[in-house]
This record gives sequence, structure tokens and C-alpha cells, in this order.
Amino acid sequence: MIKNFRQERWKPYHLDIWMDRFVYKISNYGRVISFVKNPEGQLLSGGRNSGYLSFAVVLKNGKNKSYYFHRVISELFLNKKEDDAYVIHKNYKKHDNHAMNLAWANKEEWVKHQFENPNVKENKLKRKLRKVTSYSKLTYGQAVILKKKLLDPNRKTRIRILAKQFGVSEMQLYRIKSGENWGDIEV
Repeated sequence: MIKNFRQERWKPYHLDIWMDRFVYKISNYGRVISFVKNPEGQLLSGGRNSGYLSFAVVLKNGKNKSYYFHRVISELFLNKKEDDAYVIHKNYKKHDNHAMNLAWANKEEWVKHQFENPNVKENKLKRKLRKVTSYSKLTYGQAVILKKKLLDPNRKTRIRILAKQFGVSEMQLYRIKSGENWGDIEV
């Protein structure tokens, strides 16, 4: 038996997709009960799809159709304006599907809400503060030395030996010499 929380309300949710056997009860506390396999009801924990809780229904033709908890709860418990197409989580937690935490929004409101997300702000700040990582085997100083040596008309050292000394390929040295790589270095 499934126990109710205080002030928890349940509403039936019928899925009439080719069959009428899909009967669910949806709670304003973000819980879903399925009556598909068990006539007494089974509380669904839900799977995760991009961080959102969802449940899947196997259709008559054998295909699966997923339903997001937050969308179903919003359809049943919240008023929707004509231009509202998105459901937002007010506290930015995708797993908190309490009806009080959800709200319908249009595209502009949804975008604004996403930009105000503390996780998004934190990631932007981290990106800004993060040092630029270089995937080059050479430092800027090494590239300057190499370019000077490569462009020296009196050079006696072979390219193969220079490549071994600096731990790069001969092709890399040809690219440095032509300016394809490290082209901002002027000698």
C-alpha cells in the first residue's frame, strides 16, 4: 500500500494510445503510480532522461513512448496559458517535481530562467577564470628558437635532428617554417 503525504492529491492520468489499459495516478508531490502490471498500484521511481525523471509506456505496436514526470504533473495541476510550451523547475533541480516547484513558461521566460540557473552561472565563471590550456608540445619560446634556426640560411643542423631535440615530428617543423603553425611568430 502506498502512503500519502499530507495535502497530497492524486489525479488519474489515462493514456488512450491504441489501448485503454494505461492508467496512472499522478500526485502533486511529483509521484507516479502505475496500474499496468499491478491492479493495486506500483510507485514508479522513474528513469532519467537528460536528468529529468521519466516513465516509459510500451505501445501496442511494440514501441516505447516516454513521458516526463514534470510535464505530466504540470498538465494536471497547473494552469497553462496559450503561448506556454515549456515547463521550468523553479529551484533548478530536475528531479524535484513537486507541483509547487513547477511552472509553465513561454520561450522567452524559459531562456531567461535558464540563464539565471546558478549552475550555468558557475560554469560561465569557471570558463572565464580557467587558464587557456595549450595542447602544443612546444612552448612559445621553443617555437621562436626553432623558427630562427629553421629560417637561418647558414643552418647546418638537419631537420630530423632538430625534431628529435624538441620532441616533435619533422612535419611539424616544416609547418613552423612555412608559417602554417606558429604563424604569429615573426623572426
